[in-house]
Amino acid sequence: MVLLFIGGLSGCGAKEKPEETIATFLDAFKEKKVIDYASLFDGDVSNMTGDPFESPETPNEVSTKMMELILSYDYEIKETVIAEDGLSATVSVEFTTVNLGLVITTYMTTYIAEAFKLAFAGGTEEQFTQLSIDLFLDASEGVVKDKVTTVEVKMVKVDKKWLIQGGETNLALFDGLMGGLISTIEELRPAGE
Repeated sequence: MVLLFIGGLSGCGAKEKPEETIATFLDAFKEKKVIDYASLFDGDVSNMTGDPFESPETPNEVSTKMMELILSYDYEIKETVIAEDGLSATVSVEFTTVNLGLVITTYMTTYIAEAFKLAFAGGTEEQFTQLSIDLFLDASEGVVKDKVTTVEVKMVKVDKKWLIQGGETNLALFDGLMGGLISTIEELRPAGE
């Protein structure tokens, strides 16, 4: 009977904690590990398995530098609050990142001014592409990780496993780890889009 009691206690201590799921996701993402990301989320995450900047329109140099900046984040789990029913939780995560919102704003402001000049000078598509590459690399040169953002990550317990809520619920999680990039792009988007 004593052995059963001790065994029961050790089983209680082995329960998965909400913050473990977040740490698994953030560590794997930062290290570009190929894991089953969908198994960590309660919702669709099919669009987050690749490089978000990989497209025919994005020069390779820009995509590579952007991913380098994004993946430079550090994080710390600050607090976990589990609801009384034990089926949901909020995990406070503090990110220290490059201020990618500022990098993008600096790049866009400079690009618009320089692209107008190039357009009036009869610039070619190749010249516009090179201008974009050069200005982005200039805007991101020498940046430091000095943006600190704390986000509240919403979790749910499904089949005795803690999952990060998917969809728009945890957009702040991705904005936090990307140094404000998502919110900056939203601010730059024309009204009505």
